[in-house]
Amino acid sequence: MLKLMKYELRKTMFSKFILLIITAIAEIAYLIGVFFDWENGLLFGIIALLLCSLFGVLYIGIESLLVFHRDLNTKQSYMLFLTPTNSYQVLGAKIIENGISILFTGACFAALAALDFTVSVIYIGGVKQFLDMLHDLMINLQLEINISAQSLAMGFFSILVSWLMLVVTGYLAITLSATVLAGRRFSGVVSFILYLLLGWLCGWIADKCVPVSMVNEGLQFALSVGVLFVEIVVMYLVAGWIMERRLSV
Repeated sequence: MLKLMKYELRKTMFSKFILLIITAIAEIAYLIGVFFDWENGLLFGIIALLLCSLFGVLYIGIESLLVFHRDLNTKQSYMLFLTPTNSYQVLGAKIIENGISILFTGACFAALAALDFTVSVIYIGGVKQFLDMLHDLMINLQLEINISAQSLAMGFFSILVSWLMLVVTGYLAITLSATVLAGRRFSGVVSFILYLLLGWLCGWIADKCVPVSMVNEGLQFALSVGVLFVEIVVMYLVAGWIMERRLSV
């Protein structure tokens, strides 16, 4: 399994390296803008970092789906399915590697955002003054705000796990397209519609399993993430089962 994960990581390493370089350039521009009062650099750094964090995490999942599609529909990874491993191991390695990449990348961007925000508060007094003014305004308007760092972290992690669930849903849709629907007319369109329906169904189930009125925020977070992981496992098992019985290489 570890060898398969390393193989999957190597196939997507170039794009991750490009993302790292762009993020480093944006971070350098941001820090120069903060320390040397370079407004254009500060603006560029903020926008570029936001785009890298958003589209970087999204692209990691999308690229994994594209690689999986090529693996099943071309001769690119023909030898992968001839190794002494079953479809569950091949698919599991892809999901685990992609899950680790999504969660690790998201965690790195979150840590970088916290660091940059701290630096800006220390070196740019205007940021702190703005936050104080905003806080006072909310108090005057009698709007209760109770957003803690823990709440932000749990919400961010939930978003990452939700994206991973959608990626695994894509694995299942691609598997159906390459096996059950192979050679049929409009198989790509049908598999995409199935992907949308499965994504909606998983989201609906997750919402129904987690009561909105639940008071304990930690318990609500644990239950929500737990349901998402169960859905991920179920779709993985279904896709693996289909690959074992219907995949022809």
